[in-house]
Amino acid sequence: MSDTSVRYLMMLRMIPRYPKFITTTDLVKKLEARDFSVNLRSIQRDLDKLSTYFPLQVDERTSPYKWSFDREAVIDVVPALDLPAALTFELAKAYLTPILPPKTLSHLKPHFDEAHRTLLGEQSLLSRWPDRVRVINRGLGSQRPAVDADVMEAVTEALLRGYQCELTYQARKWPEPENIVVHPLGLIFRDPNVYLIATIEGREGLRQLALHRASSGEVLEKTVSRPEGFDLDQYIKSGAMGVLLSDVPVNLRLWCDRPALNHLLEAPIGADQVITDLDDEGFELTVTLGDSEDLRWWLTSQAAYCDILEPQWLYDEIEQTLETGLLRARKRGC
Repeated sequence: MSDTSVRYLMMLRMIPRYPKFITTTDLVKKLEARDFSVNLRSIQRDLDKLSTYFPLQVDERTSPYKWSFDREAVIDVVPALDLPAALTFELAKAYLTPILPPKTLSHLKPHFDEAHRTLLGEQSLLSRWPDRVRVINRGLGSQRPAVDADVMEAVTEALLRGYQCELTYQARKWPEPENIVVHPLGLIFRDPNVYLIATIEGREGLRQLALHRASSGEVLEKTVSRPEGFDLDQYIKSGAMGVLLSDVPVNLRLWCDRPALNHLLEAPIGADQVITDLDDEGFELTVTLGDSEDLRWWLTSQAAYCDILEPQWLYDEIEQTLETGLLRARKRGC
């Protein structure tokens, strides 16, 4: 392959999809960094030639010109998708569509479309997989609040690059929206919301920012100040996403009926879960969990199938909740 052909391939790899772009000047710099000796005029000629064969578009209103691939273009400058890769894209589309805003998904649409065409053109048994697999989440499946697509794009880019981000944000307890500079640390999708875990410039502590409450976002090319020792997995395991009611963990001991709670034998609710006294009637379960609202909701929903053996204060609290609910139902004649 000639040097010119290699240069063409390198140039195509450097050109992003619209609305992002690269200028001819930046292309020259990037190619020179890869030991290609080129000048601005030759790069412009190359791009004009390549645009005949590839879906390139140019903005000539500025100097230097800005080049990008068409947003909807299928770019065939990489090996064609094989069947397993096409299947992966097809399933990724099913999982991501309920989570990500349309504008964010639009960047993946050409790949999704190509994957779908690949599967349609195959007679392999694997091509039938997307029609035979479904994912059902537990719970009521509340409708997700709309997240501004530009906010999502700014936040994800800031996370990837390790940059700070400016948001216009309206917290529940704030009288009006505020412009805040945040240091993004992680993104958590917890039905039905998307949370940015971050610190806020000038304020103490880690924050959970629900992204549907942000109306605008902008990436700042300033490096994030990351708290020493922060780990996203450890943050989640601490129970912070479960609306902790205290910092003291709950040493829970339950008697669980079978078969209603058999799933707990295979899917532990905590890392230190221990099962004892297992028989046909039920089993005893001990586990350490965060003192959270989620724990109370779960215990209330499973009250017909388990007894709280310890701690006594939690037993009393759940009992009071159930009695209040029963009294309310009786007042309404239910």
